[in-house]
Amino acid sequence: MSNKKKRKLILITLVTSFAISYGLGQMKPTPDKNITERKSPIVSSISLKKENIKISIDSQGMVMPLIETILSAEVSGTIVEISPKFLAGGVFKEGEMLMRIDPTIYIVALDQAKALKDQRQNEYEDAEKIRKQGFLSESEYLSSVTALAAAEAELVKSQRNLDKTKIVLPYDGMVRDKSADLGQYVNIGKQLGTVFATDVAEVRLPLSDKDVSFADLPSNQQTSLSDGVIGPEVEFTDDQNNSTNKRYGYIARSEGVIDEKTRMTYAVARLEDPYNLKGEDGITALPIGSFVSARIYPSKEYEFIKIPRSAIINNRQVILINDSNQIFFQNIELVRADKDFGYIAEGIEDGQRISITSIEDGINGMKVRVDQ
Repeated sequence: MSNKKKRKLILITLVTSFAISYGLGQMKPTPDKNITERKSPIVSSISLKKENIKISIDSQGMVMPLIETILSAEVSGTIVEISPKFLAGGVFKEGEMLMRIDPTIYIVALDQAKALKDQRQNEYEDAEKIRKQGFLSESEYLSSVTALAAAEAELVKSQRNLDKTKIVLPYDGMVRDKSADLGQYVNIGKQLGTVFATDVAEVRLPLSDKDVSFADLPSNQQTSLSDGVIGPEVEFTDDQNNSTNKRYGYIARSEGVIDEKTRMTYAVARLEDPYNLKGEDGITALPIGSFVSARIYPSKEYEFIKIPRSAIINNRQVILINDSNQIFFQNIELVRADKDFGYIAEGIEDGQRISITSIEDGINGMKVRVDQ
């Protein structure tokens, strides 16, 4: 076969092969396109509405005595008697003797004062009879009157000094510490110990300006006009001892001064029978010095919209949902907040829906599916 014919045969073979390949390629079915459409996220929603709400206010403070007394000797002498209750933690009753200083010299002084007073009384009575008879000058009569008055004053002073040898308190209380003991000689002014009343304790509660505006504290005028002002209820919890029992007291007054360093105002709450000396069932003692959490419950109501904390973004935004199920980020200004809710006074219409589900990469106008 000639070379010319060979080249022609090869060319025909190549063309035929390309034609067959092309035809087979055209006959192969077209694969389906794999297109995944992004579905709108599913969210849960709630409708907000204005409500009349009582706002609770949280604070904390230390239980302190309402009345605390530093005992000092008012007369000199040796301590000859001490009550077994006069020791740290000892509980005593009103008028119960805690300590006695040797009264001997004061009993003698009282007897002398009584004798002198009797003598001056007789002298005065004699002077008055003579004066009526006209045999006594006015100056001599006045001298007897003065002497009697001085003797009576000395008698009162001697009685008081004798009374001061007994250390008694005008209230039920507890001993904080003792600084003098049996057989010790004490001078006037010597510190004997510290005691405090157990019927009522106080807790100073720091409040911010916003707290004060909602706390409904008794005004200074109210406290100045009455000694028994009872303000909002206060719930106390002893967090240090992990106690689940609650104690309740009330706000008695505001100190009325803003602390220069912290810019806080202090409300003073009262707690009756902090040691539960009355023995009531289910009552936890809150000893003096206990650090407690306090929640104030003002009686006033305020009109707010209440929003779950989980629906608030960075304490400043919520996600609104319109009628077309589109979302929009709305800035809000919290008036109050607690661990469960935030409270606003304006910025959202009554009945507006918000998402309580967080939305990653959400943008204004994005469609969502609302889980009813």
